[in-house]
Amino acid sequence: MGVSAKDRVDGLRDVLDRYQQQRFLPGFIYGVVKKFGDDEGGRHAALMAYYGFLSIFPVLLIIVATLSRLLVNDPQLRQQLVNAIVPPQFRDVVYQGLASLPTSGLAFVVGAVTLFGAGLRIVTTAFDTVNHVAGVPFRDRVTGISKWIRTLAMLIVLMIGLIAIGAVTVASQVIPDRAGIQRLGEFIGTIVMTFLLMWIGAALLLPRPPRLKVIWPAALIGSIAIAALLSFGSILLAHYITSSGPIYGSFATIVGLFAFIALICQALVWSAEVVVVRHYKLSPRGLDRDNPTNADKRAMAILAHEQERLPAQANLTQFTSPDGTVAMDVPR
Repeated sequence: MGVSAKDRVDGLRDVLDRYQQQRFLPGFIYGVVKKFGDDEGGRHAALMAYYGFLSIFPVLLIIVATLSRLLVNDPQLRQQLVNAIVPPQFRDVVYQGLASLPTSGLAFVVGAVTLFGAGLRIVTTAFDTVNHVAGVPFRDRVTGISKWIRTLAMLIVLMIGLIAIGAVTVASQVIPDRAGIQRLGEFIGTIVMTFLLMWIGAALLLPRPPRLKVIWPAALIGSIAIAALLSFGSILLAHYITSSGPIYGSFATIVGLFAFIALICQALVWSAEVVVVRHYKLSPRGLDRDNPTNADKRAMAILAHEQERLPAQANLTQFTSPDGTVAMDVPR
């Protein structure tokens, strides 16, 4: 009797499973991919991209308005910073919005508060995503006025970070552009600023600030990915808009911006997954659902633990062994 197709597939799966479980890098990569799927990371990244798209214009408008007031006596530096921060495809829209802002003190403050409210949504979405990926129980998450203060502080830090990244771009222009040194200096400076943003962001959005030795590897990877997107973003955006013009027409610019923000949000979520998998040792994961590894059990226990909402609540995770007996609770 011949071997069935199912047996062949199962045999190939078992070979691949043994291979990735016995080697660190393949096992770790699959652990990150599996954790991303368990957390519905794609959905969270999409939500961040959606609210990021809705928040980008208020945030850019606040930045440009702030620079216009702080650098009123240095229009050249102000223009250089604005050009470094705002993509060329959206400068006209931002300037039109800036022209419609009130100029008097109280009216300007009211307008700025309204823009802050519009920009906060991306931070609150990031708050939910980071806490979910980290498996923070609902009962331990920051709520109420403390959450509002932290998200507002994170929005301010984000805007300061964008200005700092723009300042790095402007400062790198004084470096002689020989053999790409200017571009390299801008890239390294953007990595440093992005790394600090991710570190501060994790400290503000999580109940307890993570230690640097825990977060630095993934933060560095995420910073390099985001710095690459930011450094070459205008080129990518212009290319995408040009290539998408025949399909999307006048909407190509909007679609291009949304796609660009989505790439950044994906990089952020994947970076967070790397931190959690590394910290909680959630690899190697098993390819066979009927034979979960210890990492599989820990990952499921973290998901159950996250749903604890009451102080006296303790969710237990149990697994049935092949002989039908119930295994011990998985330690968290």
